[in-house]
Amino acid sequence: MSTTTSASASSERDLTVHQKSLADNCFDEGQYEAAIDALDQIRSRKNKPHDAHIRQLLYIVLYPPPSLEDQIEEEAMRLEPGSPSKLLSRRHKSSLAPSPKAAAAAQDLLMKFARTNTPESLVCALPSYPDSPNANLNDPAGSEDSHIAREALRIRNARSCWDIIREGFIPRGNGDVTASPRKPKGRRSRRAQVQDDADEGWEGEDTAAPAPVSDHAWSVLGWILTLFESNEAAVERNGQVRYSPLLLRQIPPSRPETAPRWDVRMPLDVAFHALEQERELQRSLGVRLLVLLINLTSTTFVDFSMFLNTVSTRISSLSLDALVYLFAALPLTRTIAQFKVMLCRQALGVKQAASGTGPKPQARARAQPRRRTQTDSTADAGAEEAAAPSASTSAPPSAPTQDGAGVSGFTYPTISPAELLGLLARPGKGDRTSALPTICLKCELVTSYGWVQQEFGENDRDAGWEGVVRDGSLARAVEGVFDTNTGRRSAPTDAQSKEFIRTKRDALLAIVSMW
Repeated sequence: MSTTTSASASSERDLTVHQKSLADNCFDEGQYEAAIDALDQIRSRKNKPHDAHIRQLLYIVLYPPPSLEDQIEEEAMRLEPGSPSKLLSRRHKSSLAPSPKAAAAAQDLLMKFARTNTPESLVCALPSYPDSPNANLNDPAGSEDSHIAREALRIRNARSCWDIIREGFIPRGNGDVTASPRKPKGRRSRRAQVQDDADEGWEGEDTAAPAPVSDHAWSVLGWILTLFESNEAAVERNGQVRYSPLLLRQIPPSRPETAPRWDVRMPLDVAFHALEQERELQRSLGVRLLVLLINLTSTTFVDFSMFLNTVSTRISSLSLDALVYLFAALPLTRTIAQFKVMLCRQALGVKQAASGTGPKPQARARAQPRRRTQTDSTADAGAEEAAAPSASTSAPPSAPTQDGAGVSGFTYPTISPAELLGLLARPGKGDRTSALPTICLKCELVTSYGWVQQEFGENDRDAGWEGVVRDGSLARAVEGVFDTNTGRRSAPTDAQSKEFIRTKRDALLAIVSMW
């Protein structure tokens, strides 16, 4: 994997011992807000943030806020009679728990660091996968003096950044941060205690799988995405295809290590969990993460077919509202549009061939990522279920990169105009619940495919595109989409669905008329 180190990253210097101690002393004493203020004072483009400090800020933000039950219990323990030494011990332990005010200050400082310093210098505090699956993950823990520094080591020792934002990663009252956990009263046995826990689990929530993103971890997810976005923008400025090497390190390496990475389940769990939320801010985080992942498919570092198949499966389980939101929120770029064409094709029932069916690019020592470029592709009419287009067709080599390594072009998967018409005529599943999503997918297929063709010059457009536009074949196929899906018994009958169909039909026909 090739990483890009900017000039600003190389100019960042480590903090001096004195600068580190300004924050460390405050952290040692549990004065988190004072420590955050000290870090803000020494923040500079020339100063590389200390990894341990960033982890402690993340720990403070990720620490669960007190629930109503926690507050009642802590108040009861405070009023419970006891010796002065026990009271002092409880107060000391309680003072080590990060407060909501400290969490807000830490969150604000993390975003300031993201604006001031390079993503490479900040992401060092996050866990990540090694470049090789055989690398040793058990780094020495090191010695940490303060309680919060030791607790924050759980962030470094996690597998990836997706683990640290997961629900329950940092439990409230962990270790000796807050008052001691409740002890069983009387002489109740451990077996009875376990049985009580099991009985509670039958009630539902305790046995549910933890959410991919904790309720109080959304801001951390946003911060992580900001680092990846800054990273891929810097890579693009250096003349490479837009992708984030830092994000790539959050995907497990394959065996052998030269093979494309394919296990994107954890980031997709996060993205689609975000898309199903009600708040716009959380939904937008899911879109941002998907954009970053889709941009990775412009390189040969990710198995395109596996990624496409996985996303297509996730798409089928989205609600109509989330599906419409996703397509509307994705930015209009060539990579995104080309991916949406293949995604809609897959979701409509045409399977993408496995990447192993074609020749794989040979591994080269630290080669720069290779951009997938558009080339002409032709197909027979009605061949929508033929073999999927190859993603590994060689193209003439492009200009060499700044380090002298040649960049080999690869064809980004596409479809022919004939297959487009075949997909539009393809019948749906025949039930009311799938009619609207099918219309949504076909509309997005047409708009994305047409946009890509309009972006290309006349010599680069797919053969036959101008013909299906001028002879009215495309417009008739679009009309057929709505006739097929609304003229059946399974067609939606409620007013809201009818309005959705009418709006989609009018908008799509208006777009087609302008081509």
